[in-house]
Amino acid sequence: MNHNSLRVLGILAGILAGTVAALVFRSPSQPISNAVDADDDALLQRKAIPDPGKRNEIKRMVAEAKKEDTWLKEFEFTERSGRIIKSEDLRGEPYIACFFFTTCPGTCTRQSNQMQLLQSKFKGKPIKLVSITVDPEIDTPEVLTQYAEKYQANKDRWLFLTGPIETIIRVGAEKFFLGRVEKRGHPDQFCLVNAEGDLVGSYVWLDQEERELLIAHANELLGIN
Repeated sequence: MNHNSLRVLGILAGILAGTVAALVFRSPSQPISNAVDADDDALLQRKAIPDPGKRNEIKRMVAEAKKEDTWLKEFEFTERSGRIIKSEDLRGEPYIACFFFTTCPGTCTRQSNQMQLLQSKFKGKPIKLVSITVDPEIDTPEVLTQYAEKYQANKDRWLFLTGPIETIIRVGAEKFFLGRVEKRGHPDQFCLVNAEGDLVGSYVWLDQEERELLIAHANELLGIN
């Protein structure tokens, strides 16, 4: 998906939010027909339904993105082991992805601690963890290997990926629908991807409820109650 398309989606979301706000706060002195009232009620009911993990919103965005010829369908990175990992290699089982960099002075350490907890939580389960650096000039495979060892990352279940920054930014925007993925910059989000390689959920890992939601939704993909 190109940047113009992303802006269009943002504009549409803003229009929807503005419409809902206008309906909620309209003056009683401005009557409208019963037919419009019925439409308003349906719209408000849809708006009132929570969308945990943004799953409904993401489903719509993925469907729209797939209609675009320029949308990024495949990607390729280098893993800390030196292996080339293609998006098709990640298919076949779900995975949880995030962006980070090894010299991060902010939340990356805590984020990696949370990924380590997820590794323990899903030990023996068919789900992978994927950490993608946003500082590829510094985070070579050798540096990523040293970093991964600090978190006792299973080399087969928790992948650390690097590649050209332009590709990393594009993957962040078009595969994970994240804003602010840039060199040495990223949102505090965990992204849940299904076995077909499609994003199905996005979670602010700093929020405990969202972390619990991520685990619940990952278990759904694994068929675990």
